[in-house]
Amino acid sequence: MFAMTNPSTADNDTPRRSRARRREAMISAIATILGCMALVVMIATVVRVVMVKLWESARVNPEYVQSVYDNDLDRRWSGNTKEQPSLLNNPSAARPSGSPPATPATAPLDAATPPVMVAPAVSATMSGSVMTSPPTSIQNIESKRLKIETTVRGFFEAIDVDQKLAFARDPQRVRPLMENYYRSHPQSRLEWKNLGWVLPVQEHGYRLGYAQAILANAEPVSLIIEEMEDGTFRVDWESSVRYGELDWEEFITTQPAAPKLFRVIASKPQHTPPGETPQDNEVLEIKPPDDGDVIYAYFDRKDPKFHPLLQQLQTGNWKDVPLTLRLCYPGPAGGGKSVRIADVEGKGWLILQGTRS
Repeated sequence: MFAMTNPSTADNDTPRRSRARRREAMISAIATILGCMALVVMIATVVRVVMVKLWESARVNPEYVQSVYDNDLDRRWSGNTKEQPSLLNNPSAARPSGSPPATPATAPLDAATPPVMVAPAVSATMSGSVMTSPPTSIQNIESKRLKIETTVRGFFEAIDVDQKLAFARDPQRVRPLMENYYRSHPQSRLEWKNLGWVLPVQEHGYRLGYAQAILANAEPVSLIIEEMEDGTFRVDWESSVRYGELDWEEFITTQPAAPKLFRVIASKPQHTPPGETPQDNEVLEIKPPDDGDVIYAYFDRKDPKFHPLLQQLQTGNWKDVPLTLRLCYPGPAGGGKSVRIADVEGKGWLILQGTRS
């Protein structure tokens, strides 16, 4: 007998196979779509993380910058040249060539009038004499971005001391400091990218600002800038490199009794310092900006000369406050971990020399 094929069974197999193929194609398409969506989500997540990091690196706290350089802390450099004469060669020589000497004034400026590009507003006193007001910050700073960028870019692209001094504040005073610094800190090539944010800094008698330099081969750098009377700008070199008279480790090793100038970061101590704190003294935990060894520094809180120091610490909530201090060792006690604050200079890491008109 011969087997017979049922025609109806063959006819039913054809649509079944077709449906199976369509189902497999649909599943494959859905898998492809889900894979693409997962890839898009992954890429978006990476981009978001990168953008957040870039934003965080570019952020600045304007309130803190404003508070560090507010008008209440009218602190000037002590001018102490006995320990380091090169810090102050000639106060008048620090002004740019051709700039007139500072002229005291009292009347307020017209807020809408930039104090540099045009004559300042004037007002008459009761006796009829005309007086002008000293500046308090860089006016209309956003309108001066091009000039600021030209200065900051030139400062970073300079390859030797003479070129860098052309863009620096108080060039004659800082020349010996700069020459000494670069003997042990060779300049590295930095690739300029663009100017980031700019902010005015309130400081009576000065046209100061805060600017961020964006570099292609380094982290963003924040700088103090000053607008000069002729409308040009200068960068504060000392605060940009956190200049100190000695290397931190050398200071700890040699323990000099004569005060030395340093730029440091100060906080309330996290741990009880060794030994007893002298009566009426405040103690700080200080370290260099580039994270060296932490040491403890004492000062007499009742001494009037340290009132500006207390104000700066209170403004910064006693945590990671930038300071410019003169430090010395009171003696061998403490194993190199306890020093005395002999004086406080300027505000933050900026030394104010005289008053600009």
